Amino acid sequence: MLNRKRIAPGHRRVARLPALIVASALCCGAAHAQNLSPSNATTDVNFEVESDGADRIVLAGKLRTLTQQVAAASCAVTSGIDVQEAHDVLVQATADFDRYIVALRDGDEELHILGPEENGRIKRDLDHVLEEWSAIHGAIDSVIADDNDVEGAHIIDDHNLKLLELTTILSSDISGRYSHPFEMTAQDAMMIEIAGRQLMLTQRMAKDSCEVWTGYHSEEAKADLAATMQIFETSLNALRYGMPDAGLQAAPNDVIRTDLDILLERWDVIKVNQQTLVDGGELNEEQKTEIFHDLLLELHDLEHLLHDYKDHSERAH
Repeated sequence: MLNRKRIAPGHRRVARLPALIVASALCCGAAHAQNLSPSNATTDVNFEVESDGADRIVLAGKLRTLTQQVAAASCAVTSGIDVQEAHDVLVQATADFDRYIVALRDGDEELHILGPEENGRIKRDLDHVLEEWSAIHGAIDSVIADDNDVEGAHIIDDHNLKLLELTTILSSDISGRYSHPFEMTAQDAMMIEIAGRQLMLTQRMAKDSCEVWTGYHSEEAKADLAATMQIFETSLNALRYGMPDAGLQAAPNDVIRTDLDILLERWDVIKVNQQTLVDGGELNEEQKTEIFHDLLLELHDLEHLLHDYKDHSERAH
């Protein structure tokens, strides 16, 4: 017989107790149960505590990506790039951020966040993220209402790196508290972390590219875009082919190899247009749209890759 109950968020314990002892403890008290002879026990009862630790880690990582997606989409909208798609992305990303940050603080049964956060440090992290998010929410709403609100897009842009920093701290602290090393190998954990970071980097490149072609912080954006492109490409190749010096093995199965081959093939197209921006060249409207759209496709395929890495990590070791 399997009974489930919940304790503090993120924890899991499994206990096997003789059935007679369990029954006696429930009806007659624990002291009486302890006096029973183990020889009377004939049936084991499993108590498994439901855990939401992995879901908290995933949501925290998504917040990190959404900081960059909101900035990229608002810039694209106000610069006239693929306006309808960018507008839809901005609306969805804003709604997701609103929901995820509250879920991590207060719980959300539908997202499998089973209760409010109890750790003091993480609660402070959440407060800091909410404070910074609140500082730009009005600007986001304004851009959603008016595709030409360039000033609002600039406010969002000016805050996005601080918000990224705060969500990165939050993600790190949640991972540290809720990771269970016995559930996956160190190798699997490293691959999942790198794949998860790639999600954020796609949207950071989209944001940087838009900053360059709109001329807002363009020199800083060029330098950041060049550095991010290098990290993104190096990480994709490391996941696909391995990087022994960093302790990273090649893609572990056919499904993940196929995922990475698709990502690398599209990346070869995306980086040509981005390199033009880094080198000081100009792009036409079609090329700008390609960057925004193709990086969204790269983001979606990276989500599939992350899912496949999680499936691989859950194999029997």
